[in-house]
Amino acid sequence: MNRKLIAVIALSALVATGAFAQLAVGFTGAAYSDTTARDAFANMHNGQGVFYGPFVELGLGKLALGISGNFSFYQQDMSYYQDGSYMVDMTDYDIAGYVQGHLLGYKSVVDPFIELGLGQMGTTFSNSNDNPNPGTPLRATNYWQIGGGIGLNFGPIGIFTKVLYMTQFANPVTHSYTYDDPVYGPTTVDYTLEKFPLQRLKVFLGGKLIL
Repeated sequence: MNRKLIAVIALSALVATGAFAQLAVGFTGAAYSDTTARDAFANMHNGQGVFYGPFVELGLGKLALGISGNFSFYQQDMSYYQDGSYMVDMTDYDIAGYVQGHLLGYKSVVDPFIELGLGQMGTTFSNSNDNPNPGTPLRATNYWQIGGGIGLNFGPIGIFTKVLYMTQFANPVTHSYTYDDPVYGPTTVDYTLEKFPLQRLKVFLGGKLIL
């Protein structure tokens, strides 16, 4: 699933229904585990592999539409001898669009909810000038997610936690590039990206401002 397509779908929904809905913006921390949600919470507590980022949601009574982006920034040694002489800024990302069902209503004081969505996790260069193929990640995996959580809303301020199960799409992520062939002219080549090592579970802790 292309990240731009996820953004277009979510923003189109926001524009189409904005006059009848409650807009919320917020920030989350996300941690991952291949075993249990408890292990994912432990990773978050220890600061291991935590992704951070913003989200925007549109509350429609007991339904909500959202898009989120969580990121982890680090440096990777790309020197020939792996001696630290050439360190490159890298970004792991997790971008998703989702729909939620809020059992008591989006703004209820106690807010249990379920969630279904799709997204992409991947790795890219933080600086596009370092990327030999700008706009294309180094590796990526598309996934479905399903789960739920619970929140507490105090007027316009909300806090929540949620646990989601992720499973990858059957098809790998593909991209293409075009080069000038001396015989055939401009030629486009499709290729498959390396898979991002997707884990089964992710947990979120977050807060939001309901506008």
